[in-house]
Amino acid sequence: MEHFIFGNLTLAALPHEWFTIGGAVSLTLGGIAAAAALTYFKLWKWLWKEWLTSTDPKKIGIMYMVVAAAMFARGGLDAIMIWLQQALSSGSSQGFLDPGHFQQIFTAHGDIMVFFVTMGFFFGLMNLIVPLQIGARDLAFRF
Repeated sequence: MEHFIFGNLTLAALPHEWFTIGGAVSLTLGGIAAAAALTYFKLWKWLWKEWLTSTDPKKIGIMYMVVAAAMFARGGLDAIMIWLQQALSSGSSQGFLDPGHFQQIFTAHGDIMVFFVTMGFFFGLMNLIVPLQIGARDLAFRF
C-alpha cells in the first residue's frame, strides 16, 4: 500500500542537509505554536468570521499583503543562499550547494518574488486603496 501511495519516494530520497532539516523543523514548530496560541486565546472563531470569510476589501488587501510579506521573507532566504553560494564558491571551492540545487533555488527565488511578492503586494494595494478611492463600502459583485 505504501508503494502505491508514495511511489519511489522514500526517506533516503529526501534531502538531509542541515538547512533543510532546520527549515522543516522551524516551520513545523512555528505552525504548532500558532495553532496553540489560537487555541489558548480562543481566536479560531474570530479568525474565521472576521478575517478568512470577510468581504471587506481593506481586510482582503491586508491579507494579500501579509502573505506577500511572508513570501518576501521566503524569497529573501533564497537570495541569501544564492549570495552565499556565490561568495563561497571561489577558487577551488564549489560552495555548499550542488549545481542542480542552486538552479532550483535560483528559479524558485525568481518565481516567488515575481508571482507571490510583486503580484501579492499589487493586488493587496488594489484591494485596499481602490474601494476607498471610489467610495465603495464593500467589494463589487459578491457571490
